[in-house]
Amino acid sequence: MARNKFQNEMETLNLDLVYMGALVERAIEDSAKALILQDKELCNKVIASDKEINVLRAEIESKALKIILMQQPVASDLRMISTALKMITDMERIGDQARDICEIVLHLCEEEYQLKLEILSQMGEYAKQMVYGCINSFVKQDIEAAKKVIKTDDAMDELFAKLKRKMVKLIKEKQAYADQAIYFLMVGKYFEKIGDHAENIAEWVIFSKTGEHKDIKII
Repeated sequence: MARNKFQNEMETLNLDLVYMGALVERAIEDSAKALILQDKELCNKVIASDKEINVLRAEIESKALKIILMQQPVASDLRMISTALKMITDMERIGDQARDICEIVLHLCEEEYQLKLEILSQMGEYAKQMVYGCINSFVKQDIEAAKKVIKTDDAMDELFAKLKRKMVKLIKEKQAYADQAIYFLMVGKYFEKIGDHAENIAEWVIFSKTGEHKDIKII
């Protein structure tokens, strides 16, 4: 009976994690779309959704800690709960960064863009793919999918380096648009950070299966 209760609580925890992941994925997708379309309404939607993500993080954290205190999980279950606690921290920060992107876009909505957004669009797509990949790898307990997310972060870093070069060129050639170039660079940095958080989640997914984190045996 106690084990059944424990399993039900773990299933609820996993469902909450999946829901939080879906909210974060949508926030990334909407922030990237708002950037391209200069859409104030979409920006405000993302900014508002960050509050729901923050509330959900607190609720999941509370449930996870109660399971640890009340159910005394064995090592494999403890790894899963520990991973959940690490994941929600990174997911909340991803939500924060989607919000930050939209706050920048609100400053850009009245301006004509001075460059095409191929790099930033690609970074937004990578960010969305990486977050989906790390959440999906957790749900399926798929180590290979988690490793794929980790590898993708290198491509994200390369795109950010390319963006920096373009922004330096824009500032040199069109000094009147230096502020816009800095804003674009900040957006790119937030996408890169989202990739870093997705990589973190993927590394903790591997830990949940193996007990190792970055090749160090923990539990």
